[in-house]
Amino acid sequence: MSLSLKRIDPPASLMEVTVDRIRDAIIAGDLPLGCKLSEQRLADKLGISRSPVRDALAALQVEGLVTISPKRGSFVFTPDLKTVNDINEHRCILEKASIRKAIANNHATLVQSLEAASKRMAQSADRGDALQYTRGDMEFHNVIIRSGGNLSIISSYKRTIGPLMALRTHLFTIMNEKLGRSMSEHLALLEACRAKDADEAERILVVHAAHLVDAYQLALAETSLFDDLSSGAA
Repeated sequence: MSLSLKRIDPPASLMEVTVDRIRDAIIAGDLPLGCKLSEQRLADKLGISRSPVRDALAALQVEGLVTISPKRGSFVFTPDLKTVNDINEHRCILEKASIRKAIANNHATLVQSLEAASKRMAQSADRGDALQYTRGDMEFHNVIIRSGGNLSIISSYKRTIGPLMALRTHLFTIMNEKLGRSMSEHLALLEACRAKDADEAERILVVHAAHLVDAYQLALAETSLFDDLSSGAA
């Protein structure tokens, strides 16, 4: 006898939900780079006990988004240039593989989804809304990963891309990195995908990703990037 029963997905644990909420807050810039994280304040804001917050911060330390010091407490990460370079290289490898697979196997969905993300970014850029722009930027690159269809790559990207996304938000919203060049590169990448030109799409991805590292290196050279952040606790 055939039964039309749908599989029941187990609910996410409280710790997993807490990890997602804190990760999203860091990536969105609500918890800025370098700021101190109070377990009690986070627990109060989330309406939960300190235990899942403590476990979530430990998990986010593994992802590279949080630094925990036994004597000083927990802080949102402050990456050095080598770390940023390494994460960026990892990101390029995953995105290049995904965009080539997506162009070959999932072209219509890829282009349609990139168009939607590009429209959101363009509208945000016109308003000068850097925070909404960077959220659209994140969605654009997530579309590339999802459209590739490789579940292992999708999982790896989610686990490791957080620090780079948070850095991107910081550069766009705090360091006032220009949106115009970023927008033009995304549109050029969209055109390469429309034309099914995987080689050109890969080339644009590499150039585009390198600009974030360059901007961060310039910020480190010209400013004390975290001076005004370390005093604020969340």
